[in-house]
Amino acid sequence: MFERFTRDARTVVVSTQELCRSLGVDEVRPVHLLLALTEDDSGAREVLTAHGLTSDAVSAAIGVPRPAPSAPLDDDDAAALRSLGIDLDAVREVVDQQFGDGALEGAAGAEGDAGDDGPAGDGELARRRLGRGGHVRFGRGAKKVLELSLREAVREHSREIRGEHIALAVLRTDDDAVRMLLAGLGVDVRALRGDLESGGRRTA
Repeated sequence: MFERFTRDARTVVVSTQELCRSLGVDEVRPVHLLLALTEDDSGAREVLTAHGLTSDAVSAAIGVPRPAPSAPLDDDDAAALRSLGIDLDAVREVVDQQFGDGALEGAAGAEGDAGDDGPAGDGELARRRLGRGGHVRFGRGAKKVLELSLREAVREHSREIRGEHIALAVLRTDDDAVRMLLAGLGVDVRALRGDLESGGRRTA
């Protein structure tokens, strides 16, 4: 079945495993697929975002920590840079010209400490066990989503399984966590399904 997945759909599946490895969980669940759909450049991302299913919103709903932004550079930082012969104002001007006003101040922060679970906490143990290249198995619910994505493609008479089909399958699953997430974010599931289906027809 996997050979029928388009590049963006394959990326979602692979990214979901990478996401689960980074979280230290040992099983891919439907909510993880949904989060990957909001983060990857899939055909479904724009539609999901329009319905309030952004990466930040889904992450917060399932308790995934997001890195905090770095604090803006202050006068002390500027003085330290000047002592090294670096003009912070000149650097800001160049960065703003290249990437837009305020780009330097909006730079993403460094990753948070991995010790949130405490010494040898459950999450830390899982991360050690899985390792960077460890395989994260797909749970029954996630496997069901992939099966349903094929059905969604067949229903639309599509020979390929796209990101929209995975998103539609996530909506169709009977997973409690997905239902609670959608309800908590006030998502109109029927309207979202309609927009995903129409988007899929346009790209077919």
